[in-house]
Amino acid sequence: MKNIINVALNLPLYRTYSYLIPEEIDDIKPGVRVEVPFGQKKLVGICVRVDKNSKHKKHTYKLKYLNSIIDKKPVVTSEILKLGKWASEYYQYPLGQVLFSCLPSKIKSGGDIKITDDREYIYIATGKALDSYFRNKHAQKKLYNKIESSEGTEVDVRKNKTILKSLLESGYISRELKERERKITKKIKLSKDQELAYRKIMKNTSSFAPTLIEGVTGSGKTELYISITKEIVDNNGQVLIIVPEINLTPQTILRFQDYLDFNISIYHSALTETARLKAWASCLNGEVDILIGTRSAIFLPFKNLKMIIIDEEHDSSLKQSEKFRYHSRDIALVRAKNNSIPILMGSATPSLESLYNCQIEKFSHILLKNRFHNTKLPSVTVVDTKVDTVRDGFSSTLIKGMKKELDDKKQVLLFVGRRGFSHTLLCNVCGWTSKCKKCDVHMTFHEYENKLWCHHCGLQTKVNFKNICECKSESEIIPIGMGTERIEKRAKELFPKSKVMRIDSDTINNISKLNNFINQSRDGKIDILVGTQMLVKGHDFPNLTLVGIIDIDSGLYSLDFRGTEKIAQMIIQVAGRSGRHSSEGRLIIQTRKPKHPIMTKLLENGYSDFSKDVLKERREAALPPQSYLSLFRVSTNNKGEGLIFLNKIKNIYRDTITILGPAPAPILKKNNRYYYQLLINSHNRKFLLQKSSEIREYILKHKKSNFRWSLDIDPIDLY
Repeated sequence: MKNIINVALNLPLYRTYSYLIPEEIDDIKPGVRVEVPFGQKKLVGICVRVDKNSKHKKHTYKLKYLNSIIDKKPVVTSEILKLGKWASEYYQYPLGQVLFSCLPSKIKSGGDIKITDDREYIYIATGKALDSYFRNKHAQKKLYNKIESSEGTEVDVRKNKTILKSLLESGYISRELKERERKITKKIKLSKDQELAYRKIMKNTSSFAPTLIEGVTGSGKTELYISITKEIVDNNGQVLIIVPEINLTPQTILRFQDYLDFNISIYHSALTETARLKAWASCLNGEVDILIGTRSAIFLPFKNLKMIIIDEEHDSSLKQSEKFRYHSRDIALVRAKNNSIPILMGSATPSLESLYNCQIEKFSHILLKNRFHNTKLPSVTVVDTKVDTVRDGFSSTLIKGMKKELDDKKQVLLFVGRRGFSHTLLCNVCGWTSKCKKCDVHMTFHEYENKLWCHHCGLQTKVNFKNICECKSESEIIPIGMGTERIEKRAKELFPKSKVMRIDSDTINNISKLNNFINQSRDGKIDILVGTQMLVKGHDFPNLTLVGIIDIDSGLYSLDFRGTEKIAQMIIQVAGRSGRHSSEGRLIIQTRKPKHPIMTKLLENGYSDFSKDVLKERREAALPPQSYLSLFRVSTNNKGEGLIFLNKIKNIYRDTITILGPAPAPILKKNNRYYYQLLINSHNRKFLLQKSSEIREYILKHKKSNFRWSLDIDPIDLY
């Protein structure tokens, strides 16, 4: 009879490992870190199970003893351990790597968890001081007298931490947390629609209750979140709020701080490792009332979590696109169910998955049809660029519209699908184009840095126009396509007196620059905003009245079956940035296909009717959300090798489940590797997972050493 520990390691292995527990160790709990021997190495692992007095079967190898226990208390709570096990099984990713992805980097290495206590304390003399104790302890006596004379008021002890610790340990002084200074906050006055939604949600706050809040852009979803959060925190609960991208966290936290005087913290990948560790510990200890974070925040430990809110629940950024390919919204639903707490999911353009769940009554559905400031939704003008010809991205209709708004001292936003100056460069004489040597894509031209840049493999080359192509026709090299740099340059030429600012991942690459941009836009220091997707997600620009979509055509003919859904969401979200406060907004869309069904259905009938039509098409095609998908992707150095391998898999499993493909990935070659993919489709989720697991095991057993592979359950992007 032996005591055995089951350990998950941070390795790409689909199993855990058993170790013997030394007799001198009698208290070990699941969730603690342990050091174990693994081959010739010593590795840090997470204890996932303890079997005391186990009559274990004989192993094919002799069990080793674990080396040591690192923690006294679990760093992975029982709740997160349960959630991690579910995520590992569902997304078919190694349990050890799932659990370690839940932890800040400083904890993964196995070192001591040292967290600086930044809280402020009031120190009080206990009155039991003896002169005999202070003999030859002059520094302690001096500090004690200072604290005693303060009579419970605040004392500056920052330079006396060692002495302070001695006095606390000896019991001659005690401490208590200093009360936070209360600040004056704004009061929210909910509209009639918001008040009805608030009452409906607050009726059920003690059980699992998934609710989709579908509100037009500017309908005041954030104000509703704030009102609900206040009620939860006032009753000693903690609230987790997930936003899709880092650039939304500063604005969101400011909105909450305007109305709520609570402990609000943030968590995302741009924070320092120390800051992430502090946020993690503060959640665990119950010191944070509200945590606002990106997708990884869903794995933070909480002491008393009572509600989860997913903002912009439709956004594809909530799904991780590499390694552990989880969807934060779906993990949040499982976590809320495990904890019997409500979860709110908000969007002006809900995902078809969430709308379908409302149809089958898995989710409650709340509609906010009116804007918070009672302004009308933007009027829409579709410009046929075959008639109103564009020059460097601007039609005469767009130029006239911009001039009018700028003359009225209003802001204009120009949405562009790509960063850089142009999609590619072309020689008009010999037909040369700037194609990447490593990928089957064209390299984007960045004029400001005078370089060609492949946005897939990262290859960058300086541009020398004299020798760029074989015929050396320097004057015949022309840019093809529109990027943010090109639109910014033309906007400055057209409106030289206006302040133009470009917002993309090249210009806004840290939180400081993001905060600076938000402050400038709110203060009216920017007249024309030129940006990509990061500009239009959830931002509120009070003085913005015109939005121009420079070129929508690239999104109208996507290879992805979700393409129509994504382009419709983008149009509505971009349009929603305009006219949110006192003035009615306008949207101008430039396209060569003004009669495309997306234009007619979406713009004439709205997103709600449009989504019903698309859901019907999906049902007829047996595609999600009425069915389920998993995506296998294989890459090799040799063209065609991956396709042959996936065909073998299809021939083995084709009679048991629907298989789509195999086929080359939409971008066949990336970074000198050739990509092929295979889709598994089923109306039964459990059956899909079972067959995906069987195929995964086949790949692990039969793949060659030069193969790389991935499995994506519920894929969002098929390329």
